[in-house]
Amino acid sequence: MLKSELILPRLKKRRDSIMPLALPNDYHYLNIASQLIQIVKAYVGRSRGELADALRAFEGESLDYRIIRGLANVLEKGCVFGNESPANPVELRAALFNLGPVTVKGDLLNTKTRAQAVAEKAAQFGITTEQVEQALFADLMEERILLGIGEIFTPVDLIARYNLEVARGLLYWAREVDIIVRDGYKDLFKYIKLFRLMHTIYPIPQHGYQIILHGPISPFVKSTIRYGLQFAKFLPAMLLCQSWRMDADVQPPENARSLHYTLNDSTPLRTHFKASGMFDSQLEADFAAEFEAKYGGVKRKWELAREDELIVLGDTVMIPDFSLTHRKDGRRALIEIIGFWHPQYLQRKLKKVRQAERRDLILLVYESANVAEGVFEEVSAGEVLTFTKKPVLKEVLAAVERCAIKP
Repeated sequence: MLKSELILPRLKKRRDSIMPLALPNDYHYLNIASQLIQIVKAYVGRSRGELADALRAFEGESLDYRIIRGLANVLEKGCVFGNESPANPVELRAALFNLGPVTVKGDLLNTKTRAQAVAEKAAQFGITTEQVEQALFADLMEERILLGIGEIFTPVDLIARYNLEVARGLLYWAREVDIIVRDGYKDLFKYIKLFRLMHTIYPIPQHGYQIILHGPISPFVKSTIRYGLQFAKFLPAMLLCQSWRMDADVQPPENARSLHYTLNDSTPLRTHFKASGMFDSQLEADFAAEFEAKYGGVKRKWELAREDELIVLGDTVMIPDFSLTHRKDGRRALIEIIGFWHPQYLQRKLKKVRQAERRDLILLVYESANVAEGVFEEVSAGEVLTFTKKPVLKEVLAAVERCAIKP
């Protein structure tokens, strides 16, 4: 996360709205980004303090000092630092300082020189005098060694990441974020859960879902600073979706009133979050492939879709694996495949199924799933079908005909 003094100058207000100013990929800024990357590469194997000095020297008296600091901060955050000390720095310092005052050269009051003290403790700890000097302050942040530059290798990548950091930094001052989303539910809710964001979900029939995120300056939030950092980190998750719109109510420092901050799926911002795979298991992949092979094509009766509906369960959601929609009358049924998973996963899954109480939900259960006998008789799903190797599509479609309803 960039500091507020690096974010605020990159914001543009217009009446009741505010937007981050994207740094362009022009010659000037690409050149700055390129030089910063070269500096960091040149300091691999050297200390963080030395790198900081080099970056300050590069900044000099430049009028673009805030942008340079922001780019350098983004670049540095992606770097890997470490320091394998040959001795415990705290114990080594204590041992040396307990010797009392020493001097560079001996005198009448101090007969022990610094070199003698270092040599004495080197022998005690079983290391060389050079290793004593290396380990003495190795636990300090500025003494950590730069091991690698991380994932940002090109000037274009660096500018793109900088623009993203400014854009999501603005959410640190959000009161509420209103999101309309029509796909990518699995990844979106994975990050909502990961960052522990307070949220409310409303279905929009045939048009996706409205998700209200309660921001760090919301009256419902107590731990503003920590929650604000988590909240701002969430923005790249929305960029994993194909169709979305965000309207945030934000109030940055020195603003007497709230402003609108709006983004949608046409934004040029790039996410660095990794999208989930199409399928969670080979069972699901095989089911979809077989369905398309047998019942796909122009004359298909049912349309198969992957994770296109949410079942809202209080503060969590259930996302069934598939839906089947009748192409003529619009009836729908949901399908959840329960394979061989660990007991805790199955317990959570069954709890969600019980909470859902959906008569249009069909469970396809692997016979060797690690659950107690008769447990599925207690769930309120439309139907429960078992299979030994793979679901029998003919039986699945028959159950779909019985359970499908119009939305």
